[in-house]
Amino acid sequence: MTTPDTTASGLAPGYLVAAPGLRDPNFARSLVLMVEHTPDGSLGFIVNRPSPVTAGELLEQVDPALRAEAERRDLAGASVMVGGPVQPERLWILHRPDPLSEPEGHLVLPGALAVGGSRELLEALVRAPTPAPFLLLLGYSGWGPLQVEREVTMGGWIPLPFEVALTFGVPFEARWDEAVKRLGLTPGGFSVGGGGAQA
Repeated sequence: MTTPDTTASGLAPGYLVAAPGLRDPNFARSLVLMVEHTPDGSLGFIVNRPSPVTAGELLEQVDPALRAEAERRDLAGASVMVGGPVQPERLWILHRPDPLSEPEGHLVLPGALAVGGSRELLEALVRAPTPAPFLLLLGYSGWGPLQVEREVTMGGWIPLPFEVALTFGVPFEARWDEAVKRLGLTPGGFSVGGGGAQA
């Protein structure tokens, strides 16, 4: 597998690591998984900021039986992430696609990660015979044409190559620190010019 191109012309799939000087409260110390990056704009999800809502509470609103199933499988206590400030009422699901079927939604990296948002997908993941990791997110992060390129150039964000383990193999509270370390830097010990990321 080749390493994804994370230059300003190819930020997805990949991560944006918020520099310490990034002042926007929506993105301070955030790790954003970039799903889409085109001339028309960019789409990503913050993967290290928990909301006050648990998976069980969210599933209760969908179907109490689904919450009961999640509790039985020890999934109900998981935090639902704040994916970003845009459409915070909208649910997104990051998951590993089933290799035997077409994944629903936008495929981030073939065979590694997919994005969806349907109730059918949610039920399938909660009720799967063999539990697979998935992440529930409310809202998303969006940038207009060339906006994210400008913010990277200004030093508000540092691109990092995509690696699925950073999303599913590291606890959410440690993801930003781990991303910084993978950049070869020390958390709290580096300073990059502040950008002004906007949704």
